[in-house]
Amino acid sequence: MYINKIVKVIMSIMLSMLLLVFMVGCQPEEPRQPQKTETSEFEDGTYTGYSNATEHGYAWAKVTIKDDDITDVKLMEITSKGNEKDYETYQYEPSVKAHEEMPEKFERANSADVENYSGATHSSEKFKQAVERALIQARGGYTGKYFDGTFQGRSDKTEYGYAVALVTIKDDKITDVELKEVNGEGEWKDFSQYDWEPAVEANEEMPERFIEANSYDVDTYSKATQSSIKYKEAVKRALEHARKNPEKEVK
Repeated sequence: MYINKIVKVIMSIMLSMLLLVFMVGCQPEEPRQPQKTETSEFEDGTYTGYSNATEHGYAWAKVTIKDDDITDVKLMEITSKGNEKDYETYQYEPSVKAHEEMPEKFERANSADVENYSGATHSSEKFKQAVERALIQARGGYTGKYFDGTFQGRSDKTEYGYAVALVTIKDDKITDVELKEVNGEGEWKDFSQYDWEPAVEANEEMPERFIEANSYDVDTYSKATQSSIKYKEAVKRALEHARKNPEKEVK
C-alpha cells in the first residue's frame, strides 16, 4: 500500500515535469539579436570612373579593389576630339609624369585624396575626380542615376568622320548638350561654312531633342540621318560616362 503511494507520487512528479517541458517548448522564441559584423567599405572588382569634360577633354580611371585595398590604378586622358592622349609623344613633361606616377599615389593612399602633381594641376584634378567616382561605384549605396557634371562622348569613327557630344547633367536631368563633328581628315567641321542645310539644322536643333527627352533615344533629323545617328551615339556614350551604376543600361 505504501509502495503504491510512492509510485503514484513519482508518476505525478514525472507528468508535471513532462507538462512543464511541453509548455516551455510551445513558447514562441524571442527574436535573436543580430550579431554585429565588420563590413567592407568597398566591393571587390574593377571600376571605371570618368571626370568632367572641359574644352581640353577628360580623364578616366580604372580602379581595381581587393579586400578593401586599391591594388591597381590605370589612368588615361582623352582629348577634346575623343582620342587617347599619346604620352610617348606628348611634350609637356609634368602631364606625362602625372600619368606615370599618380597611380602609385592612389594605391598607397587607398583613396582619391592625394596631392596634385606639381605642374600638372588640371590633369591631376581630372585623375582624382575619375578615381573618386570609381570608388563611389565600389562603395555602392549611392542615390540617383548620374553624376552631376559635363561628360564627353564620341561616336564610332567612319571614313567621313565622327561626332563628339558634351552633355551636362544636373539632378539626373540633361540640362545642356553641345554637338560637334570631326571630318574625315580629323578636323572640326565648320558648320558656318557647311553647305548642306539639313546637317546644319540638325546640329542646331537636336540638342533640344535630347534635353526634352532626357535621353539619347530621339528621332533622327529629316535629311540628316547620318549626322543624327552619330549625335545619338555620342550622347549615349556621354551618358554612359556619367552613370553611377556601370551595370545599368543607359536609356
